[in-house]
Amino acid sequence: MKMTSLLTPTLKKAPAGWQDPGVIRLIRSGYALDFQNEEWNLLPLGSILRENVAWTFLHALMEENFQQLDSLLYKKDGLYALAQRAVQSYRDLPLNFMELRQGLLLLGGIETASGKEAQQEIVHTIDNILQNLNLPSIVMSDETLGTDGSYVALKASDQYIAVENGVACSSCGWTGTENARIEQSKPYRTEKEMVRQEIHTPNASSIEELCEFLHIPAEQTVKTMFYMAEVDDGWRPVAVLIRGDLHISEEKLALFLKVKKVRIAEENELMSVMGQKPGYLGPVGLPERVCLVADISIEGCSGVVTGANKPNYHLTGVTWGRDFKTKHIGDVALLREGMNCPRCGLELQPFLWNKVAAVWSEKSDIEGIPYQDQQGQTEKCTLWKGWIDLNSILTALAREKTYPFGLAPFDVDIIVPSVKDEVAMNLATNLYLEMAQNGIVVLFDDRNERAGAKFADFELFGIPVKVVVGRKAAEGIVEVHYGEDAKEMQAEDVVCFLSSLLNDDDESL
Repeated sequence: MKMTSLLTPTLKKAPAGWQDPGVIRLIRSGYALDFQNEEWNLLPLGSILRENVAWTFLHALMEENFQQLDSLLYKKDGLYALAQRAVQSYRDLPLNFMELRQGLLLLGGIETASGKEAQQEIVHTIDNILQNLNLPSIVMSDETLGTDGSYVALKASDQYIAVENGVACSSCGWTGTENARIEQSKPYRTEKEMVRQEIHTPNASSIEELCEFLHIPAEQTVKTMFYMAEVDDGWRPVAVLIRGDLHISEEKLALFLKVKKVRIAEENELMSVMGQKPGYLGPVGLPERVCLVADISIEGCSGVVTGANKPNYHLTGVTWGRDFKTKHIGDVALLREGMNCPRCGLELQPFLWNKVAAVWSEKSDIEGIPYQDQQGQTEKCTLWKGWIDLNSILTALAREKTYPFGLAPFDVDIIVPSVKDEVAMNLATNLYLEMAQNGIVVLFDDRNERAGAKFADFELFGIPVKVVVGRKAAEGIVEVHYGEDAKEMQAEDVVCFLSSLLNDDDESL
């Protein structure tokens, strides 16, 4: 394509309001008009780049026997309906599918009852593709995706868009989101049983103020947080108990309660249930209609301090089983830095990440799909789903200096510093036609523009190879720049050289 025919509204300066170098690059280079509501408004070059990224994944997954669908995976029960229609015997399994949908590559599969390890194989495939794109990725645990679900993520900085907090272990290499499973969380216990007492604690409505007032560590306190859980007939109040030095994960809580959504109770809702504002709430003496959930850090505690459900008062010496108890016990805490690694037990470090893919077991309200196994017995299929965020990968690629061969919209950019040089223009035009005839995707910058502007745009575009047809054009010599290397060569040798360069790069991928 010739530059004079291409829509590329490049910018000299970075767009205001952005810090992410990938976002800045895509907008400045004319790959995208803007980024709004977590979606790219892509221009021609950006569309080509995303299509190339999508094809890279499609091609790799086809080699893993994935088949492409049109509009089933995005529907709630589309995969289930397909399994009903297509699966009768173990001979029909496994089936793996993919579907392009609005910047996402949706994934789904139907496996035998014992085929759950297939999900980890898919995660491994996605991880390998990203590594081949020079995007070092990590696999992260997350409780909200189920025990066998995983995110594939890229390391991030606080400048990036869509950054999330995570934790990592520098010793064993384990990584997880803040919603990763916490296997153990020891409750606070005193050596001797304590008598429960009500004490006056004025102006101590927060854990920090309470600890300072009583000269105790935060882990000796119990936070009582009121949430509203969305159920079929409205919102139900839920009191959640957690050790004072920990924080509640709303995602884990919703998963534990098997509801779609939870939110902090508003003041008027709390007043209608408890008759008081937040700050001094506790588990002792709660109304029966309030569902009480305890984090695993609370079960078995003794000698702890809780709110007294009375303004400016707390209870000390509170003990599990004697003073309060609940059968609703689960892991509802955020996993934060300083806590123990779930794998090796050493201290976790903070970690920022961008999620680019996810895979999880699909849990349907509909009865499972039966099939006959090799012994003629009736088993039920397992379904899994996932997604790959092409937009996030697009942004990550834009943070690099150049795009890889096969992903960049063009393999080569031919630049003539001065279009007034007829010899150079004729040589460049012939090169352009020869490259196109040999399957090289080439951009010819034929604009009547300053040489500096052309070179600046080349840097923004991230095209892997630059061919400059300039001062030695009369001798048939051009400059070829690729990576950190550059060389002069006869124009007649350029196509052969580039074809070899492209083939070597394809083999490395």
